[in-house]
Amino acid sequence: MRGYLLVEEPGPWGPGAVPATRLGEELTQRLRQVAAERGVRLLLVRRPSAAGRDPDGPRRLFFADVRRGRSAVLTRSAGPEDLAAAAADDTGWSRHPDPLLLVCTHGRKDWCCALRGRPVVDALAALVPEQVWECSHLGGDRFAATVLTLPDGAVHGRVQPQDAAALVAAVGSGRLLPRLLRGRSCDAMVVQAAEGHVRLLDGLDALEAVRPRAAVRGEDGRWVVDLQVDDAPVRVHLREGTAPAHQLTCSAGSAQRARTWELERVER
Repeated sequence: MRGYLLVEEPGPWGPGAVPATRLGEELTQRLRQVAAERGVRLLLVRRPSAAGRDPDGPRRLFFADVRRGRSAVLTRSAGPEDLAAAAADDTGWSRHPDPLLLVCTHGRKDWCCALRGRPVVDALAALVPEQVWECSHLGGDRFAATVLTLPDGAVHGRVQPQDAAALVAAVGSGRLLPRLLRGRSCDAMVVQAAEGHVRLLDGLDALEAVRPRAAVRGEDGRWVVDLQVDDAPVRVHLREGTAPAHQLTCSAGSAQRARTWELERVER
C-alpha cells in the first residue's frame, strides 16, 4: 500500500452509528474516488473529543505516504464543501512535523473496535493529545484495539490502555513494540508475518532494523521471505495455513477461519 488520505469527520461513531453521516454518501464516494486515483486508502478521522466542534467549520486533511524511504505526512485544511477538491489538489499542502496515532473505533463494522479502541484513545490522548485521532475501519477486527502510526505505516494490535506510554515513547524515538506489532501496511501480509517473527526472535525494535528484499511462494503453501536485518541477510521460511474456525470478532455471526503464517525456520 502506498498510503492514506485522512479526512476529518466530527462523528459521532459507535455501535449503530454511520461514520459518513455528516459527510454524506455522495461526498464520501467522491473522496473514495480521489483516494483511489492517488493510489491510497481513505480513512475518516476525528478528534477524541468532538465536544463544541463546529460541524460547518474547516476540517483537517492529511496525505500520508507510508512507503519505505518516502514516508511523510502532508496536511491542509478545507471547508466541508471543499473537501473533495482540496484532497485532489496537489498544491496547498504543508509537511506535518509530528507522528500521527490513529486508533480504530469503528463500532459499526465491529463492536470490538469501539469497545476496546476508545479506552486506548483516551490513554494516548492523555499523553500526546495533538497526535491522536480516532479513525474508521482499519481491518483485523480480532486484533482490537488496533493502532496505525504515520508516516511509518506500522500497525500494532491488541493494544491496551496500559501500553499507551510505551507506544508513545517508541513512536517518538523511531521504534516499534515487537510483541504487539502486526506489520507495516506498505508490505504484503507474508512479509509482515516474516518481519514479526524475526523481530520477536531477536528482540528488534528499531523501525528500520528489518527491510524486506523478496518473497517467493513455493509448493504446499510454503513461502520464502528474504529480509535484510541490520547488515545481514536473513531468509525466513513460512507455511501459510488457517486457524481452526471460531468467532473472530465481537459481532461475527458465524465461525470463521483466519489466515496463519507458521514459522518453519530462519536461515542466517
